[in-house]
Parts: sequence; structure tokens; C-alpha cells
Amino acid sequence: MVLISLLVFVVIFSFLILIHEFGHFYVARKSGIKVEEFGLGLGKKIWGKKIGETEYTLNAVPFGGFVRMLGEEENSKDPRSFSSAALWKRMAVTLAGVFMNFIGTIVLLTIVFTAGATPIITSQAELSAAEEAGLVEMSEPDEEGRRKIITMEKIRYGFPQSFLFSLHETKRLTGVILEKAIEIPRKLVQTGSLPEGLAGPVGIADVTHQVVPSGFIAILKLAALLSLSLAVMNLLPIPALDGGRLLFQLVELVLKPLKVKINESLENAVHLGGYVLLMLFLVAVTWNDIVNLIS
Repeated sequence: MVLISLLVFVVIFSFLILIHEFGHFYVARKSGIKVEEFGLGLGKKIWGKKIGETEYTLNAVPFGGFVRMLGEEENSKDPRSFSSAALWKRMAVTLAGVFMNFIGTIVLLTIVFTAGATPIITSQAELSAAEEAGLVEMSEPDEEGRRKIITMEKIRYGFPQSFLFSLHETKRLTGVILEKAIEIPRKLVQTGSLPEGLAGPVGIADVTHQVVPSGFIAILKLAALLSLSLAVMNLLPIPALDGGRLLFQLVELVLKPLKVKINESLENAVHLGGYVLLMLFLVAVTWNDIVNLIS
């Protein structure tokens, strides 16, 4: 079961990264920007095949992916480079990956709630509301006043009601994820610790292991939540993420009438610094995952 769970975890992550990077790739190609490499995974290349002007690669670390465009990281005068493209085209390329993850979430949730699945509950208030609606049956309070979920009814809609419900859930859960994201720096400053429930790759792999026995629909629901998390987190204005790149592009848009250009070397340095900080944060979250698993 552990090997199956690990395989499911890798497949989910690879799929979510694939559709995210495909968004960047597709819009870049449609915008006339030369895509030099479409890579799945990170680190050392283990396989590659060039089709047309783009090399498609599989890399050693099965997490993450990238689209390498001409002139994305360096200044290029080539008319087909990313840096030479019109600003609106560059903004469209930047947002395309996040857009694909939002679409992926909506499609997956539509399938999930067409087939029938338990409600997605993220807070005590939502649990109480679900209980009042008859979707959740709770136990009597124990000696410490705690109650446990006994059963949960499934939500099932025909199409297109399931699609409309998935739109509502995507909007609601986007707000929940944003609140959790904002809580991270506040919690770090106030307590020096990470918020409860925050998980990195190890924690998500553990959740996947718990979900796999519940069946295919439960796995799809997990994939939808991870896709939405990937979309929202990538939209945050953090250097090296899509949101950070979009922020620089918005500044460029504001400064354009003044004919003031952003220093590309400075922008690249900021993104590099952001990438290093993100890697350090990932290490911290992973360590926290391991400690939680052991304890």
C-alpha cells in the first residue's frame, strides 16, 4: 500500500505541474515566443527529445517542472524572445499556469460531485453547518467535551448543477487558502513556528497515503484541492513565483507612460533571492512534516 500511495502522490504532483507548465507553454507558443525547453521534474536530465524547436525533457527529481523560454532569464534582442514580447503577452504567459490549475480544480470537482463525495469542511463553523444540514452525524461529547464525526453523507448533483457547485466551492476554498497563506508570516513572527495544518511534500505524501484506501473519487478530490492550492500560492506576490513576476509586470505597466524601465538584472536578482528563500522555507516545512510524523 505504501508503494501504491507513493505512486499516486507522484502521479498527482506530476499531473498538476504538467497542466500548470502546459499553460505557460501553450500561451507562449500562441504569442510567438520561442520555447526552448519543456521540462517535467527538476535536476539532472535523464531523457530528452527535441520536437521542432522545443526540447521535451524528463529530469531526475520527480517534483516540479518548468518551461524555458528564449530571453526569459536574460536580455535578448531576438524578436521571438520573451523579453521582446509585448507586455500584455508576457502577462498572459505568466498567468496561464495559474489559470490552468484553476480550470483543473473546477473540472476535478465537477467530476467528484457528479459521482458523489463527502463535503469539503475546513472549519468548525462549516462542520456545524454541515451537521445542521444533515450531512454530518456527530457523536455525543466525551468527558473533555470533544465530539467525533460518525458518518458523512455524500453530495451528488447532476450536470450542470455539479459544475455550478464546483465553481462555488472553488471560490470558497480560494478564500480559505488565502487566509491560511496570510497566516504563515504572522504565525512565524508571533510564535516562531509554522501554522498548524501546513504541509510540505512529506506531509502531503502522508495525506495521500491516508486518502488512497478511500478510493478514486477521494483521490480526485485531493488532487483538486492541491491544484487549487498550487494556483493560489503561485498568485502570491512573492519573487520567483508567478505572482512575483506579475507584480514586476504590473509595475512596468504603471511606469510605461513615464518611459521608465525596470532594471532586468535587478529583477532577476530579486527572483533569485526569492527562489533561495522559498527553498529554505520548503526545507523548514519538510522538517516540520517529519517531526509531526515521528511525534
